[in-house]
Amino acid sequence: MGIRIEGLDDALAAIAKGNKLVTRAARKAIVKIANDVGRRADQLVPFDTGALRNSQTISLPSPASKKISAAIQYGGPAAPYAVVQHERLDLWHPPKPPGKTKVGGRQGSGPVSPGMGRGPKYLEYPLNQKRATFAKDIVDAIQKELP
Repeated sequence: MGIRIEGLDDALAAIAKGNKLVTRAARKAIVKIANDVGRRADQLVPFDTGALRNSQTISLPSPASKKISAAIQYGGPAAPYAVVQHERLDLWHPPKPPGKTKVGGRQGSGPVSPGMGRGPKYLEYPLNQKRATFAKDIVDAIQKELP
């Protein structure tokens, strides 16, 4: 008899019991989710010179680890700058004029609402959107891998 995964609790129980097929499928699902969130965050991160967008790193789950997790980060050495850009809702993040490499002068109309363009909460916003389907996405991915 094969294993049945109907929800996230079933998946976690199978992983805790050492089921390699479920563990491998869960890792693949986490990688896909992290990459999806990272791509969406890159579309929302404020862009002037591109340094902040280019600083994104995604740490993926290690096959050797019992912990299945991923982390998306921005900033590297400029992490304090990344935090300010992410958290300050009052900063202006206007779109660049066509053909310009930097935003200058008075372009833009004011602060950008999270998720409505390049601006604050550039990582939090897509992560919160994914949260609504996270468990289902994991379970669906595991079910596809099961015989």
